[in-house]
Amino acid sequence: MSATLERRMIKLEAAARPKEDSIKLIVRRIIRGDSGEVVRAIIGDQLVSRKANESEGDFIARSTVEGLACAPGRLGRVILLSEQDVNL
Repeated sequence: MSATLERRMIKLEAAARPKEDSIKLIVRRIIRGDSGEVVRAIIGDQLVSRKANESEGDFIARSTVEGLACAPGRLGRVILLSEQDVNL
């Protein structure tokens, strides 16, 4: 078997095996241009608010971690919203 064909077979076999540790998470940021920073996140059915001393980046990171924790083995989602967009 040629080296090229062997490498392709290894790649195909690896792609066919499900990755046990892979978790899919969709993080969507819904903010209009004039609405400001992210202050809320919808994680599944739960609404999470940003803490007073928390930066926007830290809040997004925390929301992503909570979204991963809420979605073991299945597709999860986190929707990031500004104060004005909470009622969307």
